[in-house]
Amino acid sequence: MTHDFLQILFTVLIVIDPFGIIPSYISQTSSLDKKTRKKICLQATVIGGLVLFVFVFGGRAILSFFGIRPGAFYIAGGVLFFLIAVEMIYSKPTNRHVPNEEALVAEQQQNSKYIALFPLAIPMIAGPGMISVIMMYMTNPRPWVESLVLVSPAVLIGLIVMYITLRASDFLFKVLGEMGMFVLEKIMGLILSGFAVQLIYNGLTSLGILK
Repeated sequence: MTHDFLQILFTVLIVIDPFGIIPSYISQTSSLDKKTRKKICLQATVIGGLVLFVFVFGGRAILSFFGIRPGAFYIAGGVLFFLIAVEMIYSKPTNRHVPNEEALVAEQQQNSKYIALFPLAIPMIAGPGMISVIMMYMTNPRPWVESLVLVSPAVLIGLIVMYITLRASDFLFKVLGEMGMFVLEKIMGLILSGFAVQLIYNGLTSLGILK
């Protein structure tokens, strides 16, 4: 059971990609004051967490309602993860954007309350990848309560790591640098690609297409 939890946790941390969100977060909030940025970090994490836990508790019911077999969702999740992995591997470094025009600064201040919702909470934290992870692990052959015990802490830890990363984004950007985060993203993408292929194989086996 410990091995299963660690596998789920590792998958969550890779797909939620807390380091990959740093350049976009800095770009969106660079003109805002420290207090507002702190508030945005908390709001984005809470909103994203609420969306994810809807699928944690209702994932099986959703698939059952639409008549989707778990094996089919494994294949769909594997394809989606592979596309995410390819994007991570072939992406280019994102330059930090610091707006200089006063009009743009004023506009960001006015729209700061929406930044937490979009694009940070949705789709960066609670995106298709994370929803697929949750649906995949919540629809496995285990009893629902056992799946809940394994998946819920993993998602919660992922959200905590995301919040800490957002709060420490400036420090991490200085320590790792643009190239450091770029290389880290490539490594995580390679690992995710292998995991995606394994998911597709498991889905084909579950549906009886492969023995």
